[in-house]
Amino acid sequence: MVEQVRVLDGHTMAEPARQKPAAAAGAILVPVLRIGVPVALLVLWEIAVRAGIIPARFFPAPSALFAEIWADLLSGKLVVDTLSSLNRLVWGLSIGVVLGVAFGMAMALWRQVDAALGVTVHVLRAIPPITWIGFSILWFGLGNRPAIFLIVLGTVFPMLLNTYAGVKQVDVIYLRAARNLGAHGFLLFRDVVLAAALPSILTGLRVSLGLAWILMVVGELIAVPAGLGDTLMRAQDYDQTDRMLAYMILIGFYGYLSDLLLAAVSHRLLRWQRGIEG
Repeated sequence: MVEQVRVLDGHTMAEPARQKPAAAAGAILVPVLRIGVPVALLVLWEIAVRAGIIPARFFPAPSALFAEIWADLLSGKLVVDTLSSLNRLVWGLSIGVVLGVAFGMAMALWRQVDAALGVTVHVLRAIPPITWIGFSILWFGLGNRPAIFLIVLGTVFPMLLNTYAGVKQVDVIYLRAARNLGAHGFLLFRDVVLAAALPSILTGLRVSLGLAWILMVVGELIAVPAGLGDTLMRAQDYDQTDRMLAYMILIGFYGYLSDLLLAAVSHRLLRWQRGIEG
């Protein structure tokens, strides 16, 4: 391959021809690291348990965890628990997102709403959602509703604050340019305000999704008869460390998959935006 050169300040510099092998190596290295490091950790963990370095009773080997998950999958229990948990998570996250975006938009667009709700919002968001467990059971009893209530409390404020920040950061030049081109009312809101605030809103959604998984498990630990958190609590009560650790890792894996899905959706929605790729 013939390299192209250019002269800059009296120095000859190589064009990207020499950089292509390094870029190709980096493109290969990234997926290898993403898969290889977790696999290596699992192998080392398995070896350490089998060699007696780590007591199996307190920290079971990965093979025991996979066997536990496989048995629950074959029996159908894992499917029921997963669907029950996802139902609560989707309901709680959806309500939290709708309320957060609506109030965030209102506070950012209307000064009077911001003045009326600002202090209340900042006081409430400083209260940890888990402190509402007692009231959630008192108000809603046992079942899905208290768990959904906790998820809503944990997700509404990140959505509100990120929406608020995204709208406030819309450059006034965009608004003036859109008005000069004839955009007004809903069209101006949709194509300028909402589009410019969308990156911040999606960032809030990813934060809220992570909090939703945490609060879903918290809610299921105390208020519901079925779900991933309920199985985790029962395993703890009966000293089933293999099942307990298996479901802990399973919840983390589900959270990772949901974040990957949301990241892919965000990338598609923000394909017009160009940032730093790494």
